[in-house]
Amino acid sequence: MFKASTESLSAAEAPREPVSPEYDPGPGVKQADLKIILLGDSAVGKSKLVERYLLNSYVHQHTSTYALTLYRHNVPHPDEARMRNGETLSIDFWDTAGQERFQSMHPSYYHAAH
Repeated sequence: MFKASTESLSAAEAPREPVSPEYDPGPGVKQADLKIILLGDSAVGKSKLVERYLLNSYVHQHTSTYALTLYRHNVPHPDEARMRNGETLSIDFWDTAGQERFQSMHPSYYHAAH
């Protein structure tokens, strides 16, 4: 299992407002190689799942996701030769809110998802 790199974004650093499907992270930041969207009902553990993967920890405290939280995570490239050269893959996790009032926003997030 891959561990979170120091380049991962914390929830505090990630955008807290809905973003468009053409989300541009800004100058000098490349688009992610992989985009994973977490979808599901409210309070089923979507945020805890990504927290467990990225931080390898679990905090019992629960805070609801508001609309969308983005996380960026870099992992070693799966191709051994490219990994030896220090190449990584960047993965964006889009942690969506499960509350019904945000359901209409979800289809706009699906663009370029894996």
